[in-house]
Amino acid sequence: MHRLVIFIFFIVSTIVGADEFRTWSNPDKTKSFEGQFINRKENRVTLQLKNFNNLVVDINDLHEDDKLWLNQNHPAQAKVAADANTKTINGNTVFDTLVFGDDRETVLKKLNESKIVATTVASAHIGRTGLNNIFHTREKIGGLACSLSFDWGSNGELIEITLQSENKKLDEYTTILKPCWKDLEALLISIYGKPKQATQMPKAEKLQDSQMLASHLWSLEQGGSILLGSSKMDEKYQVVVRFTKTVYP
Repeated sequence: MHRLVIFIFFIVSTIVGADEFRTWSNPDKTKSFEGQFINRKENRVTLQLKNFNNLVVDINDLHEDDKLWLNQNHPAQAKVAADANTKTINGNTVFDTLVFGDDRETVLKKLNESKIVATTVASAHIGRTGLNNIFHTREKIGGLACSLSFDWGSNGELIEITLQSENKKLDEYTTILKPCWKDLEALLISIYGKPKQATQMPKAEKLQDSQMLASHLWSLEQGGSILLGSSKMDEKYQVVVRFTKTVYP
């Protein structure tokens, strides 16, 4: 499976702990139990019970309401891959179905069709707000909500995508932002392999306003780079993943 299809799954269906406990039932609702979604593989779903034991259930043994909830919140991997293929995912894709060189209209269309990001801004208002920070991941990453922003070339072509966590205060840098950074580090390594460069999360006191410091660097097969690190803006701090057309040595 293509790495970038896998990247779709890291938000949509592989983050453990994103769901609360809910009631699950058999097809005729004569039996039910409380469980928390863990993962979905083919026709089976793994749930964690309140006694911390895991239970693997055949999806056909669940009520229609549960199947609907699963399809809405955790689509089957095969379905996501099929959907991605219909959108011509290829070696040039960078994040979801976005490609360096896409114009704004194409980026907006792809984001509106995305299964991993969504916006509450009406299409009619996007012309006034722009695309930055109005599309948010449907699932939290490392416990934090994340948004997308974009940078454009001189001809209006996409040259950079930034995935950024919600803002946190200095006293939350280690307790809240660092766990998010660690989760993203592990996920990116699982997708893109060993980084070209890697170090510890940048220290908060090293960050200057409007500056990102990278701890990790990966090279994209199609040209370009991925940077993982943290940044500071107006005395608030964020975890950042930047997909850029720039090639770093």
